[in-house]
Amino acid sequence: MAFSAAKDQFSWGGPASGRTPRPLSTKIKEIFVPPKGEKVLPTASGMMLILVGLCLGLAAYNTENNILFAALSLLIATIIMSGFFCWSNIISARWRLETSSTFRVGEDGEVAVVVENARQRFPLFCLLFNVGNDTTDESCELHLTESVAPGALSRLVWRHRPKKRCVANFRIYEATSSFPFGFLRKYVPGDCEVKAKIWPARIEYQRLKMIGTGFGWQGASTKAKGTTGELIGLRQYARGDAPRSIHWKVSARQGTLVVKQHAAESQARYSLVVNPSRYLWAKEDLFEKMCSFVASLAEDLFLAGDLDHCRIVGGSSIKISRVADLGSFLDEISALKWGADSSDRESATQSNCVVFSPLDGNSVGAIVNGTTIAKA
Repeated sequence: MAFSAAKDQFSWGGPASGRTPRPLSTKIKEIFVPPKGEKVLPTASGMMLILVGLCLGLAAYNTENNILFAALSLLIATIIMSGFFCWSNIISARWRLETSSTFRVGEDGEVAVVVENARQRFPLFCLLFNVGNDTTDESCELHLTESVAPGALSRLVWRHRPKKRCVANFRIYEATSSFPFGFLRKYVPGDCEVKAKIWPARIEYQRLKMIGTGFGWQGASTKAKGTTGELIGLRQYARGDAPRSIHWKVSARQGTLVVKQHAAESQARYSLVVNPSRYLWAKEDLFEKMCSFVASLAEDLFLAGDLDHCRIVGGSSIKISRVADLGSFLDEISALKWGADSSDRESATQSNCVVFSPLDGNSVGAIVNGTTIAKA
């Protein structure tokens, strides 16, 4: 998986995410008046300890026993120290959210929380991050099980397998610290989110071998200048010409270098046009099948070197000349919404233009010049 490497490109969250350190007086004030969104709550064991303390205090008050008062004081001190350590453990932490460069339905991707210890002397312990996808309501808890040395980083990974095509919003909901006793838990807002586009899953489709469709990837000889094909002429040698293109016999007769000009070998190239209009796709499952079909066909045509342009009706055309261009088109496919109407109902008239349409209510066809060349 590919990740961005530059730290400054990320948005940091957490108490130590500010560019300038906060003064000590502000930190001490936050112990008694937590900032908005922060809170301290007892855990299950903490509730039991508080209940024991209440019973012990009631017994000490009724019996006036100094030993019971001393035990009560020890319990209260334990609870207070637990809250103080929870606060001091997380006060110097900051984190950011990273995701895989691409996500695809049914395939594993990575959502990672990178935690940094901004302290100079003491390590960082026992943090818990609640990470989720707002779009699909999926979530995961990531535990920091090992200590993080001062100034060091730790990376917690969520192996996420998307279930639907969408533009996902991954977010850290909150971070918690229960160090060291686990009686109290300090909650801090995550303040980090990253948007990721989830491409549709690949789908199996049937290629129909019909005469005259040009869907067999055959090349056709043209008279354009190129480096392969039939010989169409000679010309003087120019700097940069390949030595294998030199016509040595003619060059020897004329006393100067002459190179051969060949016809370029052309190949049928296709443009994909996707119409997401409501009038065309009546059912959502058929619309999702169309999106998967478009993505699969676009990738196969690109790998075969036969993809020219891609366009979604109502949007701009994308010239496909490299992997990044194909990725941009698949990003647009991932953001398509079922039920969105389009006033543009144009029909593709140029040759080798692939359009998509329902076939029999359950299938999607790829059509070129009125002929179905493939279906899914």
